[in-house]
Amino acid sequence: MTFQINYTPPPTGAKFMQSDARMRVLMGPVGSGKSVTSSFEVIRRATMQKPDQHGKRRTRAAIVRETARQLQDTTIKTFLDWFPPGVCGRYMRTTKTYFFSVGDVECEVMFRALDDADDVANLNSLELSFAWFNECRDIHPDIVDAMSKRIGRFPSAKDGGPTWFGMWGDTNPPTMDTWWYYQMEHLSPTDGISLNDNGWDVFKQPSGRSPYAENIENLPEGYYDTQGRSDEYIRVYIDGEYGLSLAGQPVFKYFNPDYHMAKQPLRPIVSATRPIIVGMDLGLTPAAVCGQLDPRGRALVQAEAVSFDMGVQRFVRQMLKPLLYERFPGAPVFVVVDPAGTQRAQTDERSAVDIIKAEGLKVIPAKTNKVSARLSAVDDYLMRQVDGEAAFLVDPRCMALKAALMGGYRYDRKVEKIDKNKHSHVADALQYLMLHIGSVSGGEMPQRREIKQAPMTAWV
Repeated sequence: MTFQINYTPPPTGAKFMQSDARMRVLMGPVGSGKSVTSSFEVIRRATMQKPDQHGKRRTRAAIVRETARQLQDTTIKTFLDWFPPGVCGRYMRTTKTYFFSVGDVECEVMFRALDDADDVANLNSLELSFAWFNECRDIHPDIVDAMSKRIGRFPSAKDGGPTWFGMWGDTNPPTMDTWWYYQMEHLSPTDGISLNDNGWDVFKQPSGRSPYAENIENLPEGYYDTQGRSDEYIRVYIDGEYGLSLAGQPVFKYFNPDYHMAKQPLRPIVSATRPIIVGMDLGLTPAAVCGQLDPRGRALVQAEAVSFDMGVQRFVRQMLKPLLYERFPGAPVFVVVDPAGTQRAQTDERSAVDIIKAEGLKVIPAKTNKVSARLSAVDDYLMRQVDGEAAFLVDPRCMALKAALMGGYRYDRKVEKIDKNKHSHVADALQYLMLHIGSVSGGEMPQRREIKQAPMTAWV
């Protein structure tokens, strides 16, 4: 009996399959083909295993879903639809184990429902090649951590070991400020500071309303109709964006990551007339956002520095100055700070502005620290276009700022004011930067002409 399966992954799914990262996530709208792509990834990885001494490519995989009902109604159903028992192998319903066997490929697929941290014990003694978390945003972090210690153990070393081992997940976008959000955005869950590399590779599919929407050919007409849908449903399940925290609404509602985040790192313009402007939030959690106005009138936000429990002097020395030397060599720089930074401390009678100046940086206070003016300075550029393109562009390396703009910087539900959290410092720094960009033509630092008294003889 001949059985053929014809499957072409969507563009994002193809990139996902090409990655060998130890942890990968495929994220997108509902109906975008994530589960099918992940099902084929199980078998694809199984076929990549090197044959053992008997000529067989043996692997063992775990497929995890949060509850047994979800596992049975969705995950197992999808997998068996594409790899039917009796044709591609046999399925043991009592143990929820599928023995895939086609040609020289043999893969034992174990379906498991793991709800919370108490289920970690269910992973003990498992020896796996790789694992897939279906709708991974619902999986407890302790499960992920425990699973990371069970993969790469089959086949055993004496049998040649696994050719590749790792984990992956597919999901609709998780809610912001959750463990999955921070891991996928490469941010520290404790302070929101950007991580250089946590070993995760994340692949985000386009919105279901985008002309580049994936798997649309397999969906009924009107599948992504927004009529009658809540804004949050549209945001997560149609547009494929992170859900908003239940703690409150985002301050910057006009920010759209697909529109305002640059696709490539932004290159600074090194010019005496276009200095790098550093908006800086002071206090014991200083943050800085660096940017400039380009010749087209766009505000380019190029770099960030975010700290935790650090004084201004140490922040400038250990974080800001190294960042400036590395990213903006040879460019003129000046710092814009909260006007309150001119106030002297009672201890050494030095202000924050004095400290920054002592480190060799030019610094001026912002024209105001009124919240309404600062927010308007950002919103003005978020809503503005230049030649049909965004007038506000953020470097993709500014992950902490992105998190703040996407809703981490938000209003408190109980009181009508902005929630002071770990995102507010970098957001305040951005506001001081944009206050200056919005008020100074061309982004140039205002120069005060020095007036000297001339001697009477000079007029003779």
